Amino acid sequence: MEETIYIVAALGNPGREYERTRHNIGFLLADLAARASAQGRWRAWKDLGQCFEARLGGARVFLLKPGTYMNNSGLAVRSLADFYKVPPSGVIVVYDEMSIPFGSMKIRRGGSAGGHKGMLSIVEAMGTQEIARIKIGIGPRPAGIDAKRFVLGHFSKEEELGLAAALERGCQALLTVIEKGLDEAMNRFNYDNDKSVS
Repeated sequence: MEETIYIVAALGNPGREYERTRHNIGFLLADLAARASAQGRWRAWKDLGQCFEARLGGARVFLLKPGTYMNNSGLAVRSLADFYKVPPSGVIVVYDEMSIPFGSMKIRRGGSAGGHKGMLSIVEAMGTQEIARIKIGIGPRPAGIDAKRFVLGHFSKEEELGLAAALERGCQALLTVIEKGLDEAMNRFNYDNDKSVS
């Protein structure tokens, strides 16, 4: 039986100035998932980012933090996917979403990039919109602050207090996608605009 392989493309920007900014919530989730792994270490991937091989949910999983800056995230994803022969159906992208409340999630089987340049880069590089994604809420964006300034801003003190729980829930969602599939993960974790999120 052939081994199941996933690439979890966790999006963010490299560099100290971007650490703990809202746009880097994908990187933070990947770090948490890596720490939960019993073994392994981060290693460079062809000057395109950092990669961590782990066993998650019975699958071989490559956590990937592209080092190309957000707009060129697809370069690292396509390179790793080509090397390990992972089809688009084996790629899961994790990134920030300011249209939903902080810590909430939207899990999708595919669709447009919705204005997120990192996701757009991956769609273009892989040649399809049918790529699973876990979007972690960083909203709402306050009135009077433009989108770029907001996503590149650091978490507020209030957000920092809830960040660990949000990332833990994101890891649970990721593990559910790998172990039980997208439908189960969407049913359990998707934010519903008609319900309050506990």
